[in-house]
Amino acid sequence: MSYPFHLYVFGRPKLACAREWEAHYLSMLKPYARLELVEMAEGRGTPAQQLKDEASRLLPKLGTHQCPVLLTPEAPARSSEAFADWLGKAMDRGLSLGFAIGSSHGFDPGLKGAIKEKCSLGPMTFPHDLTRVMFLEQLYRAFAILKGSPYHK
Repeated sequence: MSYPFHLYVFGRPKLACAREWEAHYLSMLKPYARLELVEMAEGRGTPAQQLKDEASRLLPKLGTHQCPVLLTPEAPARSSEAFADWLGKAMDRGLSLGFAIGSSHGFDPGLKGAIKEKCSLGPMTFPHDLTRVMFLEQLYRAFAILKGSPYHK
């Protein structure tokens, strides 16, 4: 049985290779997760206006989940095993999970204050296309760890 997830992202992958990798990991996730990838338009105006606009559209979507999660480099880093453990516990509790990857400017400070759970792929800044692929790979890796698959080694 696959677990339902939502992944909210701003914009679309610009590079063909990123779209291919994304499709690859989405395919690998199918036995484990019913992942709905929701692409949203980036905000307009100054960076502050953009972030407020994005937050106003993202918050209602994340609010439908019992456990909304922002992917942000400021969050404490977790190893792949620790992320898998956290994910497994959230699924065991039956929580609906909604992950969000911000636009090129990140997330509005008000949104960061409103969403308790945060996750980091590390303190470095990555291109948006790569972040999407890296998160999907880590989500797949977490399922592999939970299932005892040798993939994660």
